[in-house]
Amino acid sequence: MKSVFTALIFTLITASSFAQILKVDKGSIDSDSSKYFMGSVNIDFNMNNKSATAEENITFTGLAGAADLVYVAEKHAYILINQLNYFKSTGGPLISTGYTHFRINFLRRKKLSYETFTQVQYDDGRSMPFRFLQGAGVRIRLVKNENTKLHLGVGFMYEKENWKSLTEEGNIINKNIWKTTNYIGSKFKINENVNFDLIAYYQGGYDYDSEVFRHRISGDAVLNIKLTNRLAFNTSFSAQYEDKPIIPINNFVYSLTNGFKLSF
Repeated sequence: MKSVFTALIFTLITASSFAQILKVDKGSIDSDSSKYFMGSVNIDFNMNNKSATAEENITFTGLAGAADLVYVAEKHAYILINQLNYFKSTGGPLISTGYTHFRINFLRRKKLSYETFTQVQYDDGRSMPFRFLQGAGVRIRLVKNENTKLHLGVGFMYEKENWKSLTEEGNIINKNIWKTTNYIGSKFKINENVNFDLIAYYQGGYDYDSEVFRHRISGDAVLNIKLTNRLAFNTSFSAQYEDKPIIPINNFVYSLTNGFKLSF
């Protein structure tokens, strides 16, 4: 893991925010042009000592990197999204999270297109050493004009998760759940230099082992201000809510970040 982290530091040469929304211009995937790559690289570093009292001197540090790459073929689009985060507080352990997501959008220029996807993920901070999911669905283009793009995704996925028990040391809780996975995404062009992206997800499925239905709602919002043809300033907000977490952890998490994005 250290070698991967070191390679990422040297690869991502610009400071930026991170979020689960695709940083490259996803609205271009259904464009008439084809046979080209596009992508972006980001890194965000933050440090603060906003302690509760003068006697309680606590420093928080965080480092996050992301790299997105898309190949737009004549009929299909191939999307790779990667993210890696490290953060630490004084006296606390070094915590890391990360994921790799690969998606294919078949018949990308059609109003009704098709998608398959696979994701591998881990989250030390929430005691989840492993998550794997794969699924498929349809993508429906609802609106497409010069200033607005709106699309809807509907599908199913299989999700496998491993969670560390908080009460029994060394015990791993395994979950295998079939879920519906749906999203609605939009891209608004405010002017020539400012874009606003929104995407919201809903995932839910029945856990037969626990005999409960589990829901997950998440979303991302990104305000993108173009500085040059390659460089932009981003403000990103991400949030996730799970109604019945597998282990007793906070069911609502969020992040708000600012930084720069380098596109190619």
